[in-house]
Amino acid sequence: MQIGEMCFENNWAAQRDGEIRRDWSKALSSTSVEDLASDIGWGFTDEDIKELAWLHKNLMHRKKIEQLLIECNFISIAFDLREGRYIEYF
Repeated sequence: MQIGEMCFENNWAAQRDGEIRRDWSKALSSTSVEDLASDIGWGFTDEDIKELAWLHKNLMHRKKIEQLLIECNFISIAFDLREGRYIEYF
């Protein structure tokens, strides 16, 4: 792989990461759990968790949010949301 190709791929990955994090609802509607997990590098910011908890509480993308959290090894948060324990994430 050439340096130019690596820069292009890194730039694309950064743009995709930002696109997802700017609009979780849209990303969850249009992308598979596996692709989302890979695109965000299997990690979340505190703000991401807050947004996902808010969406989950408001009955939006519940199953997919839980699957994404588990896919990224945020299992305890997935179970907290499933059990309705939102307060610590707001």
